[in-house]
Amino acid sequence: METVVVVGAEDEPGYSVALALLQDGSFQVRAALRDLHSPQAHGLREAGAQTVTVHYNSLEGLQEAFVGAHTCFAATTTDFTDEDPLQSEIHQGYLIADACKQHRIKHIVFQGAHHVHRRYGFPARHMDAKACVNDYMNEIHLPKTELILPFVFESFLTTFKPKRAGPNLYKIEIPVGETAMDSISVKQVGPIVAVLLKNSCTWIGKSCLLSADKLTLDQYSAILTSHLQPRRFMDSRISLTTFVKNYKGAGGQDFGNMFEFWKKGAQKMNVALTLTLCPGTQTFTQWVSTNKDLLISALEKDPVQ
Repeated sequence: METVVVVGAEDEPGYSVALALLQDGSFQVRAALRDLHSPQAHGLREAGAQTVTVHYNSLEGLQEAFVGAHTCFAATTTDFTDEDPLQSEIHQGYLIADACKQHRIKHIVFQGAHHVHRRYGFPARHMDAKACVNDYMNEIHLPKTELILPFVFESFLTTFKPKRAGPNLYKIEIPVGETAMDSISVKQVGPIVAVLLKNSCTWIGKSCLLSADKLTLDQYSAILTSHLQPRRFMDSRISLTTFVKNYKGAGGQDFGNMFEFWKKGAQKMNVALTLTLCPGTQTFTQWVSTNKDLLISALEKDPVQ
């Protein structure tokens, strides 16, 4: 049985990918994490993964993760609180690429992204960094499949949770206007990675732009309203400027520019390809129906206006 190393297993999508590969049963999974005492590390060990520590200060910090491994899933992490988030993530990605090259990894599946700043002149550092790393992996001729993810359904539980605007009224504050937005559940990424790794000859050298659904914010709102009554949901029609001003925490401009990039229609995702790779991929309607209790719990944490 081949060993697959999952780099970035403490975050999504790495954590879900590691669990899905374990559930598939075709791989020995080695989860590479910064902290072996984290809840994620504990959960992965309980599920049957080997867990190892990684340090991104030098190539030596990745040796334990890659020695003896055959394949790899890698997702770099953006830390918007870092002094230079862009260069820090690029540095992390270059080290992962160099480790794959050194250890002759025969197939790496990498979570990439499009160049936003290069194309439009405004930065989305979490995307620009991944695009630069993907370019470097191509330059050193790694046997790679690039995965590009859209908005993930689970963001409605966390970062982009609808905001309470009155009794049983919630507004989605995402600045894409009337443009339809691609999306997928992060839980679907793992089964897709398993298919790619088991069919390397078909997928090395290709990019897979995933999507399970493509809906306007009015359509997302209607689906949420239908399943979570008596709560009602609506598009707040928020502008990019207001979104950035209201965003809590670091990276607001980057996320705003990501949505602006999507609004321009520059990211062409592929629902048909996604369904080919994972026929059981959930639509947003199915995901909301399955996760109704989680959504209600997340929404109820907001104070009444």
